[in-house]
Amino acid sequence: MASNARYTNILLFEAFESALRQLLAEDEIVLSWPKAKTSLAHCLASQLQLSLRKVLSLSEDAANPNFFSLPGNIKVDIQRDGLDVLVHNRKGTKLLGIILGNDYLSKGQQNHLLQVQEEGCQLILGVSFLPQREYILLYSPKQDSLEYYHFNKADGTTTHLKQKDVDGEEDTLQLLLGIKERKRKRKKQVIERDL
Repeated sequence: MASNARYTNILLFEAFESALRQLLAEDEIVLSWPKAKTSLAHCLASQLQLSLRKVLSLSEDAANPNFFSLPGNIKVDIQRDGLDVLVHNRKGTKLLGIILGNDYLSKGQQNHLLQVQEEGCQLILGVSFLPQREYILLYSPKQDSLEYYHFNKADGTTTHLKQKDVDGEEDTLQLLLGIKERKRKRKKQVIERDL
């Protein structure tokens, strides 16, 4: 049973990567729109539905080649159950949940990732598009930790960055983004410059 879940996660992540590559190739303009989270979720969900069909080796609907349906009652929805994109069946099984952000995910969003995982979602991902960077930061909860990955915008590859324990003591090997420190330094520099 555990090997089936692992295989499902691999297929889901492969479909997600493919959808992200297509989003950057076809719909990258949406990333520059202000407050376009719903549009971004819609574009990613559309690409995800297409990539799931490819990963699952399903053919197009012969009656209507523009209509891509998934097997059984698997659906791809947006803005559902506190997630921006959700792949699920109508019986309540959550296969893939995605939370989107243009900046680093907040602590609340990261906690929501962990909560959705605890509720039994097969694969849960956070996506920070970070327009100023050459990568997209991905978050993936694993038991009592949060894994961070870089998705390279140029070549569409994903590499593991770091792992951070969710609870417990601070560890020098854990990922520290230093966002607050950079903001404090900049604020201090501005104040000193203005004096």
